Amino acid sequence: MSKMISILGSTGSIGTQTLEIVRDNPDLQVTGLAAGTNIDLFEKQVREFRPRLVSLQSEQACKELKVR
Repeated sequence: MSKMISILGSTGSIGTQTLEIVRDNPDLQVTGLAAGTNIDLFEKQVREFRPRLVSLQSEQACKELKVR
């Protein structure tokens, strides 16, 4: 049975370290990611982990991510 987690601040230091742990533990499933303004890194994380829910700091950043 997998454990579902959400990560707030996924592009920051603690968030990226947490995602490293997720990569090493197949029993963890990322269901939500939230980040500030680092859209480039956030896009990579979303593509890799395929969370059900994503959130960015600003509406403009969300629009840009949606276009990508």
